[in-house]
Amino acid sequence: MRSSPGAYVLIVGVPDLTLIDASCAGRIELLPGLYLYCGSAQGGLMPRLARHMRKDKPIHWHIDRLTAVGEVVGALAFSGGKETECLLAESLSRVPGVIGVGRGFGSSDCHCPTHLFFISEQVPLEVVVDIITSCINER
Repeated sequence: MRSSPGAYVLIVGVPDLTLIDASCAGRIELLPGLYLYCGSAQGGLMPRLARHMRKDKPIHWHIDRLTAVGEVVGALAFSGGKETECLLAESLSRVPGVIGVGRGFGSSDCHCPTHLFFISEQVPLEVVVDIITSCINER
């Protein structure tokens, strides 16, 4: 059975203050906490998410540098492609307490400032998930 294409928001927990080198996004200081990464997979969503959740993988994408130091704690999956990935990033950028991180991180193939976001401690993850889901459902 072939996996369908789609877009996703990966939820990654970073336990300690960490510096990563994200190539075109430069060196990024990551505070401890939860990060959200918007991506898409036209070749199959489930294999892409499974890859992100593995620790033993070669570093290929920006997100691989984050998952190497953090732990994937969940993911939200959506139908759609690159346009949905960018819509997710745009939606997250408008949520108070959700902060864009690393200019160009995961967005070197579009015009979005970033596809990586930090959730401040004052914002419950459930609220962010509700906002993302409602933005996608409204389109």
